[in-house]
Amino acid sequence: MDNDELSLERMAQVNSVLRILTESIEKLKISLILPHLFENPITLRQHLDDTDYRYCEKLIMEYIRERKLKSHSSDSEPHLDYRLIKIIDYFHENYNVLECITDMADDLSPKDKSLLQAFELLHKITEQRLKKSAISELNKEKKIHEIFHENETVKKNIKMTQRQLKKQRINLQWKLAAKEAMIQKYEESLSFRKYDNNVKIKQEIIKSSRSIRQIHAASAVKQKELQEELEHIKANYEKVLKDNLKQEKIARDEKNKLLIQLQSLIKKFDQTIGDKMIENMNLQEEYEKQKQLFDEFMLEYSREEEEYNRIVRTKEEEEKRKQEEKILLFMMNRAARTIQRRWLRFRKQRSRKQAKKGKGKKGKKK
Repeated sequence: MDNDELSLERMAQVNSVLRILTESIEKLKISLILPHLFENPITLRQHLDDTDYRYCEKLIMEYIRERKLKSHSSDSEPHLDYRLIKIIDYFHENYNVLECITDMADDLSPKDKSLLQAFELLHKITEQRLKKSAISELNKEKKIHEIFHENETVKKNIKMTQRQLKKQRINLQWKLAAKEAMIQKYEESLSFRKYDNNVKIKQEIIKSSRSIRQIHAASAVKQKELQEELEHIKANYEKVLKDNLKQEKIARDEKNKLLIQLQSLIKKFDQTIGDKMIENMNLQEEYEKQKQLFDEFMLEYSREEEEYNRIVRTKEEEEKRKQEEKILLFMMNRAARTIQRRWLRFRKQRSRKQAKKGKGKKGKKK
């Protein structure tokens, strides 16, 4: 329980020291940035607009404005120093403003940056040293002991591996010796086969030379025969060429004769076609005249035909009317005759019926 309380108390102390160091580093950083803020108030305004630190902007602007107004005076102004101290105190109390102007830390000089790095390194070293404890040291010793044992195990494994490598090297030497013996055996066999192959190659060369000589002799005979055949073909070719030249001359003369005849025919055709064209033109003029007369005749014919058709229609209508009247008269006469016949038949039948009735009455009276 006491150890726990001591450790908690130590941790609280360590955290307090580290917090103080952190705040000191932040205040140092803001102190180094302050000159740049005074030189670039517009940049500061851009960074602090719409934040909770706009009040510092007001302090800086008032300080800059009063410093400009009093710049012609050589005496120091106590209230300006007071304003400057107030600005510094404000930034030290509100060092979190660095979160809004982080990019301005890049404008620091190399010396300022090295100073900040030194303080940050001091913070890291202090944190490491303060957070060390007896338990951590014991753990470190334990880790070293474990590493030592692992190292011993590795050494044993190395020795074992070396022994295995030695055995493998000996086995490899035996295998190499066996391979060398096998290679020597194969080399002897190869040399014997080379000798045998050389003998066979020489025999084949002799056979080939003999065959080549025979082929050469046969080729010479064949070449002589071909030469004689070539001379014979040349003689025939010259003879055929002479005959062809004669025939070509005859054909050329015949062609010239035909060309002369063709030219005379063309000339005659041109004369004939000229006469025919004149005759055709005359006939065309006559045709136009006759066509004009025919058109006039057709106009007159159309009028006459129209009049004729009108007369024919009138006559047809008259004949149709007369025919209808005749048919109507015929039908009326026929109907009258039919009525008369029926009426006569009806009267005769009635007379017969009355006569029969009269005879019946006389018989009853008797």
